[in-house]
Amino acid sequence: MGISSIRQYCKNLLRKNKYGLTEDECAAAIQTTCNFFGIPVPVLIRDLTNDKSGQTLIRPKNPNTYYDDVLEYNLKELKALGVSDYIGFSAIITHECAHRVFQNRTLPGPDSGRWEHELLADFFMGVRAGLQQMDITPIRNALACTPGSGTHPLGRFRDEYIGYGHLEGRRHLMNNLLPNTIEEYFQLFLAYRKNHLQDLHEAEMTIY
Repeated sequence: MGISSIRQYCKNLLRKNKYGLTEDECAAAIQTTCNFFGIPVPVLIRDLTNDKSGQTLIRPKNPNTYYDDVLEYNLKELKALGVSDYIGFSAIITHECAHRVFQNRTLPGPDSGRWEHELLADFFMGVRAGLQQMDITPIRNALACTPGSGTHPLGRFRDEYIGYGHLEGRRHLMNNLLPNTIEEYFQLFLAYRKNHLQDLHEAEMTIY
């Protein structure tokens, strides 16, 4: 093993001990998540773990293409949310990639469906967890405690929509059914929102 290989090994070991993930594991989680949605890997991926202002988010430019999307992540920020392993990171990237898939959609709800876009991404986090038997309890519990704002829904709604997505994914898995297409799951999300609208609408009206 050469000096550069030893340095990389030590770097990965320190990172693994501190955040629960190596660089290769982060890259693999991003790749498998993109495969789940059938979309290309973002044109640029930025690890902002050592950037004090770094966040975890997707930065799309042209909403009609995937080929200018930039993905940024901060493992320190994610660790505070209970993300400290491959499964948790995959769940977060599932959320961000759902934003990529629906970046050109206008959803019902205040502010062009601002909360709805977040709940849709949470829903797909649950769907994938159900289909692939991923235990995302830590991140789900963390999100359930978050306050509502102009950009993100109340935590109880996030927990609700993750749970519903998980239920649908689990139903397909347990009944040996083929998973729905992404569009079919989207329609399930819209139907669920419509059938549970009053509580959500009342909460949105306290923000917008």
